[in-house]
Amino acid sequence: MDLTPVGVVSEYFARVRARDLGVVDLFLEDARLVGLGAVRQGRPAILEFYRGIIERAGPSPRIVGDLLASGTRVAAEIQIELTGGATVHALDLFEVEDGRIRCLTYFLTSQ
Repeated sequence: MDLTPVGVVSEYFARVRARDLGVVDLFLEDARLVGLGAVRQGRPAILEFYRGIIERAGPSPRIVGDLLASGTRVAAEIQIELTGGATVHALDLFEVEDGRIRCLTYFLTSQ
């Protein structure tokens, strides 16, 4: 696996699209997942988030354009196709440290 920030983020999206709970292995043990007013701290809390999302919504994120990288930060504009045909537009901001995600902050946007 490519351990550069862009490589880690690319692998993150591949695992989410595959509904692979191994996506959590890409996060540092004390990582944070921030979005919609909630902060999930640590792999166990992040695992519970992804378990629920994958079981309920079956997300299929599609990156719009290129990943935007600056040092250890990577931003991705995405469209998320949910089960049932709904679509969510979002911006994900990743902080990557030592080949793992330190923090993922996500923002829902309107188109």
